Amino acid sequence: MPVLLALFGPKQGLRIPLLGRLLLGRGTAADLQLPDGKVSREHCRIDATGVRPTIKDLGSHNGTHVNGERIACPTWLSEGDEIAVGDTLFLVGGNHVELASARYGSGMLLISGQGRASTAANPGPPLPAHPTDGLRGLDRLARRLAETRGEEDTASAILDAIESELAPKRATLLLRLWQGDTGSSKEKLVALGTRGKEAVVSISRALFERVGNSRRGVLVEDTLASRELRGSRSVLTHSLRSVMVVPWGNEEGGRGFIQVDRGADRSFALPDLAWLEAVGHLATLRLGERAQAASVSTDEGPIGGSPAFASVLGLAAAAAHDGSTVLLLGEPGTGKEDVARLIHNHSRQGRGPFVSVNCATLSESLAETVLFGHEKGAPGGATSTRLGAFELADGGTLFLSEIGDLAPSLQVRLLRTLRERAVTRVGSTTARPIDVRLVAASHRDLAADVNSRLLHEDLHLYLKVVTLALPTLRERREDIPRLARVLLDRAAARLGLQSPGLTPDAEAALSAWEYPGNVRELANVLERVLVLRDPRDPKAIDRADVMAALGIAMRPMHQAVAAALDERLSDALARAERQHIEATLRRARGVKTHAARMLGISRPTLDKKIAELGIELWAPSPADE
Repeated sequence: MPVLLALFGPKQGLRIPLLGRLLLGRGTAADLQLPDGKVSREHCRIDATGVRPTIKDLGSHNGTHVNGERIACPTWLSEGDEIAVGDTLFLVGGNHVELASARYGSGMLLISGQGRASTAANPGPPLPAHPTDGLRGLDRLARRLAETRGEEDTASAILDAIESELAPKRATLLLRLWQGDTGSSKEKLVALGTRGKEAVVSISRALFERVGNSRRGVLVEDTLASRELRGSRSVLTHSLRSVMVVPWGNEEGGRGFIQVDRGADRSFALPDLAWLEAVGHLATLRLGERAQAASVSTDEGPIGGSPAFASVLGLAAAAAHDGSTVLLLGEPGTGKEDVARLIHNHSRQGRGPFVSVNCATLSESLAETVLFGHEKGAPGGATSTRLGAFELADGGTLFLSEIGDLAPSLQVRLLRTLRERAVTRVGSTTARPIDVRLVAASHRDLAADVNSRLLHEDLHLYLKVVTLALPTLRERREDIPRLARVLLDRAAARLGLQSPGLTPDAEAALSAWEYPGNVRELANVLERVLVLRDPRDPKAIDRADVMAALGIAMRPMHQAVAAALDERLSDALARAERQHIEATLRRARGVKTHAARMLGISRPTLDKKIAELGIELWAPSPADE
């Protein structure tokens, strides 16, 4: 027996067996009363007294639509037909409605090739699994996700699995972002990764809202039979025929979506939707932590209460609310990225992503792709579309470290992107609007670089709207004891050890060191202390442990510490620093760039230390004498 199922509208979920005559309208005389201003008092009548039911419009103001067409005369109804009366959408269904309901329950909307759909209120037992589907690569995907590092690797693993198992025309992993202040924020969808040509989502937003509200996936087997999608620009432009969208994330409405589609060659089926929902659950497990990282400040932020550093933190907090571009200057290891994260977390972009790029580590060609992205088929043999840092940071903050090392040709393109607030991928002519807060950093003298024509003057003017100079660790020694305790606890946690604590003598020894690598070098010294000492030793770290760690590349540890005890502390530390640098230079075979990287300092800082300490690059080691 055919039934009439209300998919959407005030009677959603209602089922009425088609027996006899059924009057639909807003008035009290209607057999099925629809409280909708778009519905006439006596809108239409369904007659099921014959062999085949018919529907007739009764002169309604807004008309009755069957499968998207307004009817002007009595029209035959068949199983799978859609009837639109005002804001209510009905489906003429049969046994397939019960089947879909039993498998997917009340949260799932299924639209078939003939427009069939189910939003059943009471889910039944699950259908038996398809005998040939099995895990369909989910086990391989889970293993690969366990090994991924970072958001980009995770997105790539998910999309690779989707391509392998579903062979879609396009696939997109989406993240929901909110822009603006709390209470007036605007939601935006940003792609974490894509597959397929021009894989930019323009499917009906209502479809994503429905998925988010129900927290279950949607399958549209035939977009041309869907009133909601058949006029979509994406459907028309890419000749799409079948679409699936599933949510991921535990937040209300979902943290994001996975959207796939196919052309007219073949449609997706129910097992495909069940498989994609399982992928969504895996995405939740792997990407769920990331969703909170951008909006929650942790104890990994900048640490210090000295007047010099407290002043910087106060200015950073004030600049966060302003929204202007911030330029952070300071030696390597002074904590510029920690301050950038502080600015991000206290800004209106705090709910969005924080994307960090170190310009010094990128070649000119790679930097262009990393910053701006590229299209499939772009020069250089790009085999897939890649989103650049600007698009990944859309709705959040982009931190460009060592911006002074960016190639001059890219500085011009960067300036144009910042001015126009739109990014153009390599190999594309389409400018995509972005909403990104920029925080830049450098250890160089950028004003001197402008005079030397190494930095574009206009870019420098754009960057230095708010400039913060971070003090070195030598300039805030009073912060070293507190900072050392926190860094020691973090290092111990990473190594799986109990933090032993520091004696006052150990803190004094740490405070006397010059730290050319600043906070980063202090963290390295403390981790070295934990590695060198017996993990079963219950005593706190003392001065001898610190001296041993500082002189790790000198002579045997007990000799170095014994000699240091008869010297002034400053002389002992200077000698340890000299011998440590000499040993590192020997390990690097005299290559200063490699030695600076091993020491955690910049090349100019290493040159300065070599001159101050009178180090001879090719002096023989004590073992050679």
